Amino acid sequence: MGDGQVRKGQAAVAADLNGRPVRFTSYRTTDFQPQGNPFTLWAWQPDRRRFVKTDYGEMAVSPGGRWTVAHLETPREQVKDRLRITDRNTGESRDIDIELTEYTPASTENGGTQYPQMRWPRWSPDGKKLLFTVSLARQGDRSAGVLILDLPDFTPRFIKIHKALVTVGGFEWNQDGTRFLVRHGRLGSTTVRLYDLQGKAAKEYQVRGRPGGDGRGVFSPSGKRFVTACLPLEKAACVWDAATGKAVTRLPIVGGGRPTTLGWYDEKHLLISTAAGIGIMDLTGRVTETLLKLGKNSEIYPHFSAT
Repeated sequence: MGDGQVRKGQAAVAADLNGRPVRFTSYRTTDFQPQGNPFTLWAWQPDRRRFVKTDYGEMAVSPGGRWTVAHLETPREQVKDRLRITDRNTGESRDIDIELTEYTPASTENGGTQYPQMRWPRWSPDGKKLLFTVSLARQGDRSAGVLILDLPDFTPRFIKIHKALVTVGGFEWNQDGTRFLVRHGRLGSTTVRLYDLQGKAAKEYQVRGRPGGDGRGVFSPSGKRFVTACLPLEKAACVWDAATGKAVTRLPIVGGGRPTTLGWYDEKHLLISTAAGIGIMDLTGRVTETLLKLGKNSEIYPHFSAT
């Protein structure tokens, strides 16, 4: 992936990203429109070797790069959510309509109707399942549940999980796709809870912070450790032992006011926001390489997926 393809003057690819365990798949820019979505999503198109402006609200690329899912922008008065699934091997796309009120009803508050909404598409590490966080529009910090779509038919199934804390991020996968996890409690006093694929709580960690889901996700590839953004305003990354829940280390996150990029790069390194942009940090807090340089006043919000 070459540089010069990201918005000029605000960001630059600083390393050869070919052959990495993570790939730079998309970024958002702020447009500050008086109405509608204030962000524009730019997606990497391998056949064109460039980022392309889209009308998507969100998108995610499967591990291995074969599949993309795009969450299309739909008016809130339109009850159905629309997903566009693309097979990059064949170039074929198809749209799937999801009517969330089939699974969790809309509610009325102060004379208005709250429709369920789905956010944050997450591919399982084996690329065979998709996970969405479902919440109500006016209760965006509390979950209604998760929607999982199973390949190859992308058949949706809803799992009811009420009142998980979903602020900056929602539900995430564990390292092998046999569990999903989310933050519980209230800001300032939270835990991380693991669920099995039937929605039964399997484990709870008495740890602080939001699970970091970028790059290779919350858990290290071996599953021995996991990471959260663990201080107010996401100023630190905490690494925890997955067997005991005990703290391993705490490392600085330097976001410069940008939403934090945080997840695993490989077993011994994190993909993390730094003073320069987005980099690779070892577990002593040393930035070993900068992958993406971001300008001081950059309005670019990058997303990295697992390869």
